[in-house]
Amino acid sequence: MERLKEIHNYDYSSFVAKHYRSKNYTVWEYSKEKNLINHPLNLVMKKEKDILFIECRSNINEITMNNLVEFEQVGAEFVEQYVLFKNYNILYVCICSENQFSEKALAYIGENSHLSYEILKEFDV
Repeated sequence: MERLKEIHNYDYSSFVAKHYRSKNYTVWEYSKEKNLINHPLNLVMKKEKDILFIECRSNINEITMNNLVEFEQVGAEFVEQYVLFKNYNILYVCICSENQFSEKALAYIGENSHLSYEILKEFDV
């Protein structure tokens, strides 16, 4: 029960950040630092030559193909603003507390090797 209380003391994005820090990723809590609400780019992570753009979702709203395209566009704008990231392998990852993807969104992820998703329940870690 203590673990459940501990988990709910911070938002899902912070939970994901902590999880990946434990896997030796460098994590920038971008949307939190910039005070961006409902922004598709929540976290920027680095490990070796990979940069992961992370969108965290713990709500029940469906993730559509249009959401993924917007996520890619925001990531491309981010790379233009922070040009040092151009030399890295950029990957886009949607991390959700449950499967919230439309069929078209899953097909789009399957067709694009730079896109992926992970289901990460707060209780699994």
